[in-house]
Amino acid sequence: MTTTGDDAEAEALLARLTALRAGDLPVHGGRTMAYVYDAGLTGLEELADAASAAFAGVNGLDMTAFPSVVELENDLVRRATALLGGAAGTFTSGGTESCLLAVLTARQHARRVRGITAPELVLPETAHAAFHKAAELFGLTVRSVPVDPETFRVRPADMAAALTDATALVVVSAPSYAHGVIDPVAEVAAEAARRGVLCHVDACIGGWYLGHLRRAGLGGRDAPGIPDTPQVPDFDLSVPGVTSLSVDLHKYAYTPKG
Repeated sequence: MTTTGDDAEAEALLARLTALRAGDLPVHGGRTMAYVYDAGLTGLEELADAASAAFAGVNGLDMTAFPSVVELENDLVRRATALLGGAAGTFTSGGTESCLLAVLTARQHARRVRGITAPELVLPETAHAAFHKAAELFGLTVRSVPVDPETFRVRPADMAAALTDATALVVVSAPSYAHGVIDPVAEVAAEAARRGVLCHVDACIGGWYLGHLRRAGLGGRDAPGIPDTPQVPDFDLSVPGVTSLSVDLHKYAYTPKG
């Protein structure tokens, strides 16, 4: 085979990129925790790669120039809200920004609706670090609540005791990043609603997966249940008192990361 100079440069570039990857952890086989989400399904990654490549040159800044982008965004939001009990949604650059915006929204709500000038954020000690970053950025005081030392779930009574007249937002996890357990969302959200406080569910790490487990009959108020099988507890926007939720679509929804 004869190659031109341009072909040789392209091959050299690809070889360099392959060499850079040599020191990376594997993205297949299920042995890299937290950073990759390999379904192990034949052809799925190739399909996702092809779909991403089809829009690699598109700039999503202007929907009048690229109407396909906003149509895809709306389709994904509709899919997510249908799965997770919501009515509307917003795309962010990733889970951390989603959590930041939830805290910012709660702070603004506390100021404008409830007249709170020194807002507080109540969360389990197992909550993701993004919420502490948000509190520092947006001027909230964090009230961190200890979790049950055996289950690593926060206890509803402890969360209720941490609420004050200055609480702007309560956070629970579904599941928590470090331990993979689901906080008692329904109980915490109910108390938050009774006190007029917003409640955010951090479902970044597993919300998409939990939603599909529930669709498979493994949880939910209307699910028949499967004998001797753990059920997914109520955790999403259909739960009374839950006002917002974060979910990462690059975790088993096979969208690009970020």
